Amino acid sequence: MIWAGVNWHGNTELVFLKGKQNSIKYTGTLRQSLLPFMRELQSKIGDLTPIFHQDNASIHSSRHTKDFLTAENITTLSWPAKSPDLNIIENVWGLLARRVYANGRQFDKPSDLIAQIKHEWSQIDPAYIKKLVRSVPKRLEATRLLKGAKTGY
Repeated sequence: MIWAGVNWHGNTELVFLKGKQNSIKYTGTLRQSLLPFMRELQSKIGDLTPIFHQDNASIHSSRHTKDFLTAENITTLSWPAKSPDLNIIENVWGLLARRVYANGRQFDKPSDLIAQIKHEWSQIDPAYIKKLVRSVPKRLEATRLLKGAKTGY
């Protein structure tokens, strides 16, 4: 499993997770990767408040995770149940998978797969991410109008 984040100003580093994840491990990942990224982002955006988006996976919505985010002053977006098309990272994961496995590419060793994932991650065009970020208000409005049903994003 991999954790990562994207926003207008850049992408986080990829974090390759080992084993089954729980709230404790997840908040450790956030501490290691999200917090430094958010500090750097804050220095770029000044008085604006970055908003952290994540779906309602149990480790994301647990009391432990919510308490961690509150303690770290991380503003989050309230997330409707079962709305994966709101989350722009899902589009990025799809693009990454298509590129990693392009032309039926297979990998004999996990290290080769990881290297290819890292390479493709580094090649994602910032303009693509900005296009996705610009789509968030429309995604939110479509989700509201459809009362949480699938929007087609």
